[in-house]
Amino acid sequence: MEELIRFGEKFFDELEIAVYRSRDVSVNIELNEISMASVRSGAVTIIRGIKDKRLGLAIIDSDEPARIREAIEQAAKMAKLNSPDEKWVSLPEPGKYREAPKPNYELKETSPDHLVEMVVHGIKLAREKDPNAIVAGGEGGVTWEERQIVNSHGIEVAQEGGAAYIFFELVGRKEGVVTPGIFDFEARRDLNLDVDGVVERAVRKVGWAYNVKASKNEEVPIILGPWAIAGLFSYALFPAFSGERLVKETTPLADKVGEQIASDVLTIYDDPFHELAIEPVIADGEGVPTRKNILIEKGTFKGFVWDNYWAKIYGTESTGNGKRDLRSGGINIGFHTMAIENGKKSFEDMISEIDRGYFVDGFQGAHSSNPDNGNFAVTANPAYIIEDGEVVGSSVFLIAGNVYELLKQASEVSKEQIVMPFMTTMITPFIRFENVKIAGK
Repeated sequence: MEELIRFGEKFFDELEIAVYRSRDVSVNIELNEISMASVRSGAVTIIRGIKDKRLGLAIIDSDEPARIREAIEQAAKMAKLNSPDEKWVSLPEPGKYREAPKPNYELKETSPDHLVEMVVHGIKLAREKDPNAIVAGGEGGVTWEERQIVNSHGIEVAQEGGAAYIFFELVGRKEGVVTPGIFDFEARRDLNLDVDGVVERAVRKVGWAYNVKASKNEEVPIILGPWAIAGLFSYALFPAFSGERLVKETTPLADKVGEQIASDVLTIYDDPFHELAIEPVIADGEGVPTRKNILIEKGTFKGFVWDNYWAKIYGTESTGNGKRDLRSGGINIGFHTMAIENGKKSFEDMISEIDRGYFVDGFQGAHSSNPDNGNFAVTANPAYIIEDGEVVGSSVFLIAGNVYELLKQASEVSKEQIVMPFMTTMITPFIRFENVKIAGK
């Protein structure tokens, strides 16, 4: 790679080369059957060069040196056509990296047959436990990635690793009731996926969903599950932590550092080295060392996250949160593994303490939330009714409010933490919120 950097310096003041090699194995489910099994592999190289503050980008689906040289030349032509970015400072400098976790090479060689066996077992188990349910969808998969990032300032970092995941979507049909799609899932850095546990949790929720009851306007405690939390927070809350939004004055947290913005039961941080993290990267998409960044500590807002570009504009340092977009080649501020610290009480105990309330497993419409102010309006579906400490049925209702007001209503977090490998990767407990106003539907 050093030779390619030297070649690129003929055209650019600064140059970055990022190579991503991947292998993805997946088995898809549709209506109780395997619909597809696939293995995909390939390489992507992204060139980012700067000449007189003019950016040149090129993306190729190869890691061959000859093709990379051609891409460098193409990026140089692009840079000449672009206007200079007067805010540009420089690419990042080398930093000190943590020791990378030892990769599980079993994941690199996983065959579709192994996943087919898991998925078939899951489908059979679901049908045995509830003959009225169908496995409407789902997937088992293994991802493997090798990444290498070098730049003309001396950054040279490489890492490899992978993860496995499985999820099932069940739909129940019983006595005229058709349940919504009900999900459960697991993800981890090895192949020891608990298929039985995933199926049993999903079947249990389907059983609750058969008893449909009308919702009504009321103010009640609710417990949000991992899927609901990930959906709402990813759209309404997490974007506000971006340093870019601070610079552009589009975050409601601009003057809130050090202030209490949430209940003291909530601590939220981005930590790629969390013991449950499925992608423990030592460097971000620009080669900057990653680290644990605390965002909310016992309810207090601690600060923003940055990539190299926006950090230098603001006069601070990157927090290692530059995320590479493999489609555009660009860098955006993002998160590695968002974690909400767990508590001491079990999910079952949290349910047992509610006289009347709801457990919300998922939200519809969270993507329409406004991160500029935290406002949201969502449909809770599936949602489960809790009466006298037990789940007694299911319902659907609306919640409209502000995520920062909701954060202050949190009263309990579970000891269980669930890995959410979708959208922003999250590790989250179940969270109880008090006095939540809902609108019956």
